[in-house]
Amino acid sequence: MGYLTGERKQIFYSILLGLAGGLVGVALFGLSGYMISLSFFEPPFFVIILIIAVIKLFGMMKGAFRYIERLLSHEATFQMIGRLRLNYFRKSLALDEDTHSARFIQRLNQHFDRVEDYYIRIIYPYITAALLTLILIMLAFYINIESVLLMTAASILLLFAVPKLFERLNYKEAKQREETDSTFYMKLYHYIHDYTDLFVTKKAKSHKTKLDGYLSRIRHSEDRQDLFDSLMVLAANIIQIAVLTLIIFIMYRETPMLVPMVMLLALSYFDQVVPVMQPASSYRTVKDAVGELDAQGTTPDPATEASEGIGRIYIKDLRYKYRGTAADVLKDVTAVFDAGRKHAVIGSSGSGKTTLLNSIIEGGGSVHIYKGGGEKAGTIRRDASIMPQHLDFYNATVEDNITMFGHMEASPGTIRHHLETLEMAYYAPETMITHTGMLSGGEEKRLHFIRMMVENQKWWIMDEPTARLDDRLKQKIWDRIMTQDTVIVSTHDLSRLDEFDQIHYMEEGRIIESGDYSSLMVRGGAVYEAVMRYADKL
Repeated sequence: MGYLTGERKQIFYSILLGLAGGLVGVALFGLSGYMISLSFFEPPFFVIILIIAVIKLFGMMKGAFRYIERLLSHEATFQMIGRLRLNYFRKSLALDEDTHSARFIQRLNQHFDRVEDYYIRIIYPYITAALLTLILIMLAFYINIESVLLMTAASILLLFAVPKLFERLNYKEAKQREETDSTFYMKLYHYIHDYTDLFVTKKAKSHKTKLDGYLSRIRHSEDRQDLFDSLMVLAANIIQIAVLTLIIFIMYRETPMLVPMVMLLALSYFDQVVPVMQPASSYRTVKDAVGELDAQGTTPDPATEASEGIGRIYIKDLRYKYRGTAADVLKDVTAVFDAGRKHAVIGSSGSGKTTLLNSIIEGGGSVHIYKGGGEKAGTIRRDASIMPQHLDFYNATVEDNITMFGHMEASPGTIRHHLETLEMAYYAPETMITHTGMLSGGEEKRLHFIRMMVENQKWWIMDEPTARLDDRLKQKIWDRIMTQDTVIVSTHDLSRLDEFDQIHYMEEGRIIESGDYSSLMVRGGAVYEAVMRYADKL
């Protein structure tokens, strides 16, 4: 990977210092064992004092080596991670994934944590342990061939066989856990934000029961992970006991005086190798995270993108269900969304509106995107400004959050004007969002709306754009939306429904009614009843 270019020297020195610290630690225990054996012969007092002094010196050297090694390895790792973060955000617009999703941001942060573990807890310690093992195996030739074989077998078990066995178990469990987390996250969001509708329709209890089921699966997954860790520790302890027993059995007849020294050497070696086993067993999971961050895709040609525009999105018999669930969320959905028109998707909570919008964004399968006279493969993320259900913000300035760290161009004056228009003049472009929790739901909506205006795409896809805003701000948002060329909006706010060119009403994963406002009101069906209920609520 290219991240190593600027830190190779620190990494090299980190490994050397780690190896030196390991050898000093082993020598320290070996000298202690040798002193125990030597005491049997009642050596001169100055010899004992000399050995103790050397042991103390080795202890200081070990501490110094470990400190400098940690300093260099952590510095190199955080430099790599910092550059990786920056490169990732610069290229994130080229990804075929919904980078606006809060679940995506959460998973991304987990990946960065795993990358940190990848270098600090796996790569450096593992290389150090492997080099230490090779040196000790060579030194074992000075004792006897049985010691070499015993050392080799123990090393293979501790550094390769046992971690590899548990790596498979951990990887399978991690994949299942990720699927459960994704589904639980989405359903929990619906439960929190749509609780009123769920309560009115008497679905809150059943929804909570499903959430409890997912929580039980998550707890079960955590219990299994703890079980794997405990079994690995048990396996390591059994190997250590077996090795120490065999050392006594092999050496007590020919060289009994070396037994204490060799046993303490073995214990010191185990002390440095066993902690590497658990991180090593997570190698495959962490490697996938590094690979996902490294796979950026290619940036589209701006000239080609500008010359073509999406003319139509045609959905034919779309069915969709979340992974790990049996029921379809969308059932045989067919709809047409033409450029130059404003489309509203309405319906009760849980009817499938958000899933339909996400399917449009993802593309592929039953979703056909026509661009430049022909069908376009992939998603429409590069051709549309998107306001998803989950909004993403970062611990950075207001300007960085709006321009997505320079992805979009906007002068501080333009940003300041938009902030004033949406009654957020108390923020300036240079204001730091020190923690994302400082933003209210309404502030997040307005900042994301400014981000969309700055992005300035012809297609806007929006999920509940006026939620958590007061009536005055809602009208400001709707006024701007209605000037947009092409809009697909999922909303419970029906105050401007008559201004949309096409309305789709969803119920239980199906579009049961579509058409323009006038004809649907004359028909007196689901849209008419929804408008009447909304008027009564007002």
